[in-house]
Amino acid sequence: MTTPSDSENTALPEDNRSNPVLRLRLWPAIVLVLLQVAVSYAFAGLGSTNIQSVVGLAVVPLFGTILLLLWWLAASRAPFRDRLLGLAVLVAALACIVFSQERNGEMLLVYAVPAMTIGAVFLLAITVRLRWPARRWIVLAFVAACTGLFSALRADTVGGNLAPLVSWRWSPSEAERSAALPLAEVHETAALPAAAGPGDWPAFRGPARDGRLTGVSFSTDWSTPPRELWRRKIGPAWSSFTAVGDFLFTQEQRGGDELVTCYRAATGEPVWVNRVAARFEDTMGLGPRATPTFDQGNLYTQGATGVLQCLDASTGNTIWKRDLAKDADTKVPGYGFSSSPLIVGNRVIEFTCGHEGKNAIAYDCATGEVAWTGGHGASAYTSPHLAVIRGVPQVLMVSDFGLQAFVPETGAPLWEHPWKVKTNPRCIQPLVVDGEAVMFGATGVSGSRLIRVEQAGASWNLEEVWTNKRFRPYFNDGVLHKGHYYGFDGDRLDCIDIQTGERRWEGTRYGGQLLLIADLNLLLILSETGDLALVQAVPEHFMEIARFNALPGKTWNHPVIAHGKLFVRNAEEAACYELKPPTNPA
Repeated sequence: MTTPSDSENTALPEDNRSNPVLRLRLWPAIVLVLLQVAVSYAFAGLGSTNIQSVVGLAVVPLFGTILLLLWWLAASRAPFRDRLLGLAVLVAALACIVFSQERNGEMLLVYAVPAMTIGAVFLLAITVRLRWPARRWIVLAFVAACTGLFSALRADTVGGNLAPLVSWRWSPSEAERSAALPLAEVHETAALPAAAGPGDWPAFRGPARDGRLTGVSFSTDWSTPPRELWRRKIGPAWSSFTAVGDFLFTQEQRGGDELVTCYRAATGEPVWVNRVAARFEDTMGLGPRATPTFDQGNLYTQGATGVLQCLDASTGNTIWKRDLAKDADTKVPGYGFSSSPLIVGNRVIEFTCGHEGKNAIAYDCATGEVAWTGGHGASAYTSPHLAVIRGVPQVLMVSDFGLQAFVPETGAPLWEHPWKVKTNPRCIQPLVVDGEAVMFGATGVSGSRLIRVEQAGASWNLEEVWTNKRFRPYFNDGVLHKGHYYGFDGDRLDCIDIQTGERRWEGTRYGGQLLLIADLNLLLILSETGDLALVQAVPEHFMEIARFNALPGKTWNHPVIAHGKLFVRNAEEAACYELKPPTNPA
């Protein structure tokens, strides 16, 4: 029995025998396309980590394209001249797309290559009854249309799964939007308390830098979403808010300047602006990465290019300024300086990604003079973390080296746990468990680990309790609640038994960041797409009880709750929502 793809000229009319119909051998290409789509979806659609996404988005299509080209050149039955022409047209089309862009042109190939190759096979399959010249022109026209379409797009940045986020080339870029934002020249004074108090959010991830709130309760009936109190455009940054008294502090990029800004919490109106001539941009986005820290009336800020400042929090005036890159004898990391300043006593401590012995630097809070340096040279996208382990205060530093602990006042090393990673930087904060153990991890092939820390006189002993290579956190911090860790395997929310490392449940792919509302046994999640969701923090099951969209665009910034209000922001907008008190039962 013959098939349309393999039969050539059986029973052709006499008049057509001098001009036979060309039948390509299409079935191998169709099989390759179906396999490519299925495997890509398995990795990118069903996986949760950025490594799996890259395999599905780029690696599988690359191999699929190579196999399709081998089919086309060696087994397609197309005329030899047309095989060479097809290869040349594809190469020229992809080069046109890449070189038509000012930057990130190669990122568009993630979409353009599969679109052209799979689309071409599809068109060859549905035009099987047409003569070869017509089919050839249809495919060439399709490739030309794809070239025009993708050349009209712009790869702006990437999502948490490293998939390119695109827009039309004629739409304003993030940098253009940043430069066009109006900036009021305000020099007002914020009436602030001498020290942070109850209900304030004075630092990255809160007073204890653990994303945990106690003594906070609100209505979880979001059938009508919380009332929006204000919304405003804001400059790009992945900084979060710091909230003290009636005021908010954050960082943003406006044109060629990095800003530290103070806003009124009630209205979102600006109070003061501190600006530094600095600009940082990579494929992750534009602007600062760190969150300001409030302490004793001062505000400590870290810019993406390395400018560390101590500001008068009431006025925004600079008290002292340092260049972290110069002090650490290093260059600006590929993803920028991202460490949110940690204040311990009269020390402000920063992670530098510097050379050996300068990976962490502590400055005198009053003068800005270097107090100590230390640590192994390694990179990371984390911040120093204050912990009390076995009753001893210590600063924990998570990096690609592993985990290190220092005496806060002097920088003297206490203990270290080497666990190096090579694929991606470690990006989440360490989690201290019951004052005797620490959990940390990384995406890729590393996973997560819990180590128990014991003190024996002047020495410290470490014991690995468990390692789970199937729980791979990336940029998304987690929280501990009643013996269970709620965090992200890549971008998928999971619940982990902290004693065993075993997964209790697997939830939705939110990405983004979360807070624990301990008194309500709830997680408040601000997803990568700007949705706010409430999820039960219980180990028995995954249950989302409410969700609404709070912000447009990619959202990587941590949410903040302070004084009955919920503050959210991303690289485009900031908004404030009212959290109503819980309804009393009848």
